[in-house]
Amino acid sequence: MKLIEKAYAFARKQLELNWKEVPGKGSNPLIIEAYKSVDGLGNPEMIDDSEVPWCSCFANYCVQQVGGKGTRSAWARSWLSWGKKSDGKVGDIVVLRRGTSASTGHVGFLVEKGTLYVKVLAGNQSNNVTIQSFPRIMVLGYRTSNV
Repeated sequence: MKLIEKAYAFARKQLELNWKEVPGKGSNPLIIEAYKSVDGLGNPEMIDDSEVPWCSCFANYCVQQVGGKGTRSAWARSWLSWGKKSDGKVGDIVVLRRGTSASTGHVGFLVEKGTLYVKVLAGNQSNNVTIQSFPRIMVLGYRTSNV
């Protein structure tokens, strides 16, 4: 089984857990663990999960939990250089644009690729780990693992 398949299976299991953000100061302990999977955020216990995006942290966490190496970056677009390009198969990483800025984005695992929409399993969607649909026009790229 490829690394990306293991990471996707792990991510799917996370749908059963309570990843809901904590209102106000503080963070869900699961999100704190995800913050620890990236560099440069300082003390994860002091981060307000409702203020700091964590989709890339969640993707890194899932890849690391199955023995892989992610990007170690909290920046969603860092995944555009991870692994190798893909045509977008179920379970692959999908990177999406967010807003009009060339620096912002969103990242998760591809659940379904339709003609007009993609379904994405990711952290920081509706303040939780969920599956949501996004217009395909927002897709910047698909990535899969090298191994």
